Amino acid sequence: MSFETFAEITRHNIVESRHFGAAAICDADGTIVHQWGDVDSLIFPRSALKPALAIALIESGAADAYQLSDAELALACASHNGEPIHSDGVAAWLARLGLTPDDLACGSVLPDDQATVHKILAQGQGSCRIHHNCSGKHVGFLTYCLHLGLPIKGHHLRTHPAQQNGLDILSDLANVDLCSSPMGIDGCGFPAPTMPLAKLAHMVASFADPSKLSVERSKAIYRLHQAMSHKPFHVSGHGSVVSDVMHVTKGKILVKSGAEGIMTAAIPSLGLGIALKIADGSARARGAVLLAMLKSLDVLSDVELDQLHNHIKPKIFNSRHEFVGEIRATIHQEKSQWA
Repeated sequence: MSFETFAEITRHNIVESRHFGAAAICDADGTIVHQWGDVDSLIFPRSALKPALAIALIESGAADAYQLSDAELALACASHNGEPIHSDGVAAWLARLGLTPDDLACGSVLPDDQATVHKILAQGQGSCRIHHNCSGKHVGFLTYCLHLGLPIKGHHLRTHPAQQNGLDILSDLANVDLCSSPMGIDGCGFPAPTMPLAKLAHMVASFADPSKLSVERSKAIYRLHQAMSHKPFHVSGHGSVVSDVMHVTKGKILVKSGAEGIMTAAIPSLGLGIALKIADGSARARGAVLLAMLKSLDVLSDVELDQLHNHIKPKIFNSRHEFVGEIRATIHQEKSQWA
């Protein structure tokens, strides 16, 4: 898999490290608008698939049956950092279903949010399944299972009907048969399908513009647009590029991250999907790279760019909180070729 230079890490304005990556921008017909590097080799989209997997909650009628709020639908799409709005939201949702954290298939962890970790440890508490960044996705699948009378036990296994339905939805949006592609196991125990980066961009574009999909699927996707737009901080957390972009743009751009350097963005107004991967799996450069792409597409206003400046060229501080360097996207140098 070939990669291009995506970002530079500086110290005292000297390039200390570089991140390489590949990316594709695609429309809902599957046409690649632009690409960097190899977009045809298989990658693991990981948690970038969550918004598409949440479609089943609405299509099945489970969302209406259990009167799911925008916050809960956003949690179903989330890779959250375990702030109280996330953990408390998942706990309340489980209780409403008559379930407990033990019914989640993910492992017990401490939250990713450090302030919350300190508070939990100070209270004498420890790791818990609801703190897992995938707990919202899991309770979403449990809701789907309860509504359709499917077994809860083993809901995370590839052979479970809920997982099979999820793979069918992903295959429809990406126009690829995922069941015939290699399959791994994700960090939370769910199946981790593979697809080319170009197909992931196509899937995200289909999510951005679902007009060519079935009426029911389109309605479900537009409802998820609303949930992610109204509750952006439930999708990731305060201070994250994922939530901040959706908050600042009021859902004009719908962003989702995935492990190992994956980042996607759906742009409904243009019917475009962006999918990128940082080659070394690092998360630190992907936000700046995505924002450089969005800036080149001219979808961010000057006001929005100003509000997102901390993510456009993130500053690096040492343990003394001294400014020592920054992360600079180099992808913007391609603008003249494809804008």
